[in-house]
Amino acid sequence: MDPIRKKIIKLSGYYPFKFRSVDVNLPGRFMRADRSEYECLAYIMSAGEVSIQTPNGVAKDERIVAYLETVGRLAGQVTEITERGFVMSIVAPSRHRDKLADKLTWVHNLNKSAINDDRDQKRFTPIYDKCEISVVTGEVYQCRLIDMSVGGMAVNVDLKAPVGSLVQFEDASAVVVRNFQGGIALEFVDRPSKGVIHKYFMRDDL
Repeated sequence: MDPIRKKIIKLSGYYPFKFRSVDVNLPGRFMRADRSEYECLAYIMSAGEVSIQTPNGVAKDERIVAYLETVGRLAGQVTEITERGFVMSIVAPSRHRDKLADKLTWVHNLNKSAINDDRDQKRFTPIYDKCEISVVTGEVYQCRLIDMSVGGMAVNVDLKAPVGSLVQFEDASAVVVRNFQGGIALEFVDRPSKGVIHKYFMRDDL
């Protein structure tokens, strides 16, 4: 058995998770008990619980249904309110937990490969560098685009964003992977369109 999968499904005393957790960056939506829906980002996850980032408030013990990229539908209850959002339990039969553990193993290994691959990706300097990014709470920040690769971008911006937080750039979503002096580095969740690439680089693709 994959050692990462063993960690995911093994019981642990690490608070607040009952199962071993892994870092993820999975965008999605969640539905509250009143059936209202909101965008969210799962940033820590195990086969038993998931930590959700969202500016929208929820209630302790409220029933939640989340739909996350890669892992699909998850149902459970809010177990903790956090500064970034909330933690929810995952209510599922053991066979579904095993499938979820397999998916998390795949996501974890994919993320490790992506980090290694990013070091080799060619970065392009834009012709037009003025841009904007917006965060999940709605604030818009003026930026200077430093460079971009097929996997992400770096911008000069007056913002210290938590690693793993979701931002919007033009028609693309991205997550913060690093803060540096005067800016942030972003990894694309979905890549910018050809029109956006052409706007900044005067070419159709990177």
